[in-house]
Amino acid sequence: MTEPAGHSLIRIQLRMALACVAVTVLGGALGALHYVPGLAPLMNDAALTLPKLRPLHTTFASLWIFGAAVAVVYHFLSQVGSGLDRGDVLRFRVQTACWLAAGGAAFVTLLGGVFSGREYLGFHPAISALLLAGWLPFTWTVLKRSLRGFWTQPIYVWFWTVGVLYFIITFTEGHLYLLPWIGDNPIRDLQVQWKSCGTLVGSFNFMVYGSLIYISEKISGDESYAQSRVAFWLFGVGCLNSFTNFAHHTYHLPQTSLVKWIAFVVSMMEIIILLRLLYDIRKMLGQRSSGTGFEASRAYFASAKWWTASMIGLAIIISVPSLNSLIHGTKAVTGHAMGTELGIDTMILLGAIAYLLRELNPEAGVATARLDHPVMRWHLVFFNVSMAVFVGWLAISGTAHGIRRYNGLPSPDWVAWERFLFPITGAAVGLALLYLVIRWLPLLRSPAQPDSPSLPHS
Repeated sequence: MTEPAGHSLIRIQLRMALACVAVTVLGGALGALHYVPGLAPLMNDAALTLPKLRPLHTTFASLWIFGAAVAVVYHFLSQVGSGLDRGDVLRFRVQTACWLAAGGAAFVTLLGGVFSGREYLGFHPAISALLLAGWLPFTWTVLKRSLRGFWTQPIYVWFWTVGVLYFIITFTEGHLYLLPWIGDNPIRDLQVQWKSCGTLVGSFNFMVYGSLIYISEKISGDESYAQSRVAFWLFGVGCLNSFTNFAHHTYHLPQTSLVKWIAFVVSMMEIIILLRLLYDIRKMLGQRSSGTGFEASRAYFASAKWWTASMIGLAIIISVPSLNSLIHGTKAVTGHAMGTELGIDTMILLGAIAYLLRELNPEAGVATARLDHPVMRWHLVFFNVSMAVFVGWLAISGTAHGIRRYNGLPSPDWVAWERFLFPITGAAVGLALLYLVIRWLPLLRSPAQPDSPSLPHS
């Protein structure tokens, strides 16, 4: 029996997304070894320097988030109207070819020491061209569906539509340093670089939030929430935030106080509304929590809710100008980035993938054995605890360092414990993610085709 075109495309996209997780863990694990006393020289002698490994880690972490969200979008596209047509499939092949080439080139060139030195865009600009070339046919497919009756579409379509367009704008803006007028002026270069980084994160937030609402609707069967006022308020504030949230990265650069306060107020509004959204979705899913399956998705979404709450404190510190001056450039900012990308974005996307895997494996018990097995509950506890220690250590040690730095004092002696805690907790988080990849990959096998009839003997 031939598999539906939509299913095969989703399988391919999910394989690429999970492969990005594996590469992210690899880059992070090797990079963490530089903190272990005595290992940094050995790593450098092996040509595995931290300047090579860090962009490898951040690049594929971003690709994982985009890639998983794209898989959710293709599930939606395969479900609406007449599903995916031949043109959609052709564009998917072009998109996949470009992204596979870009991913392979990024992996080889970054380890080879060819990088731009930019934050989140550390690879060569030629690879950026490949990534954008793959994004354009995907955008075409999304717009072809979303613009039909756009004003009556559910909110997740609005999120995805703005997300795919905003990525093109922000990704292009991130490469303005190639223009001499920008690249030759250090202050202007920093202003544009950090603005583009902040807004680029906004583009994948659109993709992730849309995926959260869509999958929650599919699980609960409640279609009213995607047309609710809370959802549209979140969308509106998210749009505004995407144009302003860069400012807490550039407080140290010349800009007016008005820009800083706008960024702060809007950032706080988005966090509050996102918390309300996660609370309402958790309540909606809980109404049908018995006998419907999808326990894995509910568990990941619940974890995302608590991680969103825990990130409020760090977000406030980063967004308040006077407090920002204390922690800017410290590991507290790294902790916030890791907490949001792992605890919020990754948890949401893992819940979405758990739903997709169940859809791709409708046979009774096949998906349940790997998604809802009791061992997965302990895995989620281990995953959350490891992340909490990892992110908490970064936040506390970074804040302590920033306060001491402000007073002209050296970091406290206990901050040096990072030589052991950072690799150990980071390895625990990485192992938890790799375990998921290994456990879920068998669910992405293409369905077995019936045996061909044997030819008669002569």
